[in-house]
Amino acid sequence: MTTTLEKPATLQCACPGCHCTVQADSPFRNVTLLFCSEVCAKGHPNGEPCHAGCGCECHG
Repeated sequence: MTTTLEKPATLQCACPGCHCTVQADSPFRNVTLLFCSEVCAKGHPNGEPCHAGCGCECHG
């Protein structure tokens, strides 16, 4: 018998301007939306980027 482990689906971060992908079981969520980081989930309250050097335009 062979067991196949399926890779979790990856989705796009729900933050506008963000190009990062997230796992379906992301701990960063806001109701049904998934985010790649806590700052994306909170809407970038201080204009900080989601990740250092990721190149996304979702901050500020």
